[in-house]
Amino acid sequence: MRSGLRDVVESSSSQFNVIEEFSDLTPRRKVLLCDHLFTEGRQAFYNTVELLWPQATREDAKRLEKFLYSLKNRSH
Repeated sequence: MRSGLRDVVESSSSQFNVIEEFSDLTPRRKVLLCDHLFTEGRQAFYNTVELLWPQATREDAKRLEKFLYSLKNRSH
């Protein structure tokens, strides 16, 4: 499991790193993204990612989604 998380974090194919950008967000925006993903649904999450980072691709959003699910699963 840990190696899978490491692969998600380290497998950046471009200069833009959505995980680093997420870590730089304010706590309020982090909660907003998590709420959209875990309660509102994927489309709300993907729309929010696009609003926060217009340069983010769909692959970036999927990478962040996997990262957040990984964090959620590890915290319980």
